[in-house]
Amino acid sequence: MQKLLIVGCGDIGIKLASVLPAAVSVYGLRRDISKLPERIIGLCADVTEPDSLKALADMDFDAVVISLTPGEASDERYQKIYVQGTAQLLAALNHERLQRLIFVSSTSVYGQNDDSWVDEHSVTEPTRYSGKRLLQAEQLCLDYGRQHQVATSVLRFAGIYGPGRGRLLQDVLAGKQSPPLYSNRIHSDDCAGFLQHLLQLPVAQLQPCYIGVDDLPVRLNEVKDWLAQQLACELQAVMASSAQRAGSKRCSNRGMKQSGYQLLYGNYQAGYTQLLAELIYTG
Repeated sequence: MQKLLIVGCGDIGIKLASVLPAAVSVYGLRRDISKLPERIIGLCADVTEPDSLKALADMDFDAVVISLTPGEASDERYQKIYVQGTAQLLAALNHERLQRLIFVSSTSVYGQNDDSWVDEHSVTEPTRYSGKRLLQAEQLCLDYGRQHQVATSVLRFAGIYGPGRGRLLQDVLAGKQSPPLYSNRIHSDDCAGFLQHLLQLPVAQLQPCYIGVDDLPVRLNEVKDWLAQQLACELQAVMASSAQRAGSKRCSNRGMKQSGYQLLYGNYQAGYTQLLAELIYTG
């Protein structure tokens, strides 16, 4: 791989660029390129504005990673960014040299809510708009790959945490407990690490779908109890009815492991231990 395009080059994209070999030319497409590090060649464009994507027709890439963010939680925004935006981006790409395409998705495409295990072969019947729109965008990418003979993978992350993603820690510091529903997560360093791994795998070994999570699905109240102990905080009790408002699922990372990737942080305790140490040091 000589040239990589990261579309929606945010935190994960920047981390990915930092762990790739120096010989790889990395381009980052986003609306504001002023904060991109020197390692990344900025392309100022917006996937919702087709005219801004025209320059892509004259550029060739070996690989493209699509890692978009909606900006706000609404069906209209998810439709505009993930469905319309992905379609317009794919239409603008030059596929002549393109060998692999990776679309960063979410485990919200799974609608299971009975604490059951899900993997890459599980039924995808999302009930919320976020999962429905992401599933549409996944299909757009997979269809594009088949049409143009480009190896395509969708990567479904769950519960990304890490530096700059401290919502759970803030909830614990505020004393907010959660119902005993299963949660799945992955450290942002492992998100970048797994993307790097997929970009360096032989094309023939790429699978059409991967779930990106750590080794330990765990009930969210247990995570918060552990964090509260580390932070010497007290959590408020949760009303019993709260646990009945939503279901949960457990996500398997068997496919990720079978690809040969080794997690940097196998569970929440390993990942949060580092974050807590940084919080104490900087605080």
